[in-house]
Formats: sequence, C-alpha cells, structure tokens
Amino acid sequence: MGELKIRGNLVEEKTWSKIPTLIKPIPLRAQPWQKHFNPLHKLPTIPENDHILTEENPNGDHNTSNEVQANIEQEMKNKFKRIVSNRHAARRSRLKKLAYIDELENELKSYERKKEVLHGQIAEQRKKHLSLEIENHTLKFHLAAREKQRILQEVEIEKNRAEVDRMFQVHRRMVNFRSLQLMTNSNFNPSALA
Repeated sequence: MGELKIRGNLVEEKTWSKIPTLIKPIPLRAQPWQKHFNPLHKLPTIPENDHILTEENPNGDHNTSNEVQANIEQEMKNKFKRIVSNRHAARRSRLKKLAYIDELENELKSYERKKEVLHGQIAEQRKKHLSLEIENHTLKFHLAAREKQRILQEVEIEKNRAEVDRMFQVHRRMVNFRSLQLMTNSNFNPSALA
C-alpha cells in the first residue's frame, strides 16, 4: 500500500513506484466518517436521458453526444497538456533548486577552506605576536637596565666633578696660603711696590 496524506476532507493515497514518471496517478478516497465523495459524476447512458447529452446552442441547433464527447476529449487533452507542462515546470524548478543547493554547498566548502587557511594564518600571527611581545619585554628590560646604568654614570660624573671642584678649591687655597707664607717670610710689602 502506498503512503497516505490527508488534505482537507480527502485522503490521498500514493500507490505509484518511487521512480519518477511523466504522470503520477492520485487516487482519492473518502474517510469512513465522511459522506461518499465521487469526483467524477458519470452521466447515465440510458435512452431516456439522451436529452441530457445534448446541449442547445444560442442559434437553435443541437450538439450531439459525439460533439460533447469531442469537447470532453479536448478538455482532457488540454488538462493533460497542463499536467505535463506543470510537471515539466516542477521538474525544472527542482533542477534549479538542486543546482542552487549545489552552488551553495560549493560556496560553503570554499568558505570552509578559506576558514582553515585563515585559522592557520591566525595561529602563525599569534606565534609571531607572542615572540614579538617576548622580544619587546626583553628590550624594555635592557632599556631599563641601560637607563639605570646611565643614571648611575651621571651620578658618578657629578660626584667626580664635585670632587674635582673641591680639589681645585683646596689647591687654590693651598696656593694662596703658600703665597701668603712666602710673603710673610720674606717681609714683602706690597704697598711699597705701588
């Protein structure tokens, strides 16, 4: 037995094979709790009902049952053409949808490959960044050590300058003191020179 689908008051039963064909029959059957539904009302072919099979045109002539049959056949052909064209349109639509899905899957694969490449590049850049941070920290440490050494050298230079100035002052005092001693020892009178 095929699959059952409920649509409104009708149950649709699929009894065809899974292989797609040009036209698939769709049998309809009523549910037990509903009134009997007959989609095709067949006209009786009893001779008393011949007047039902004829239609009167506005100009007064009568169509025979052959003409009615021809009209029904024409309607069936048109219906068949519509069904076939609808099936072709549905098939084209399905193919277009499948092509679109394939295109999206290809794009997804492309983006996944790009993502993998970018993840590799990000990991490489993180390693570079880490090594640069370590190098930067090392350089800052060396710079701080050099700055400390420079400050110590400047302090040492200032001490040496102060010591040189002090020694120069001491030397000057000694020279002045000696010159005074020489003057006092020789009884030199500077006012006499003037």
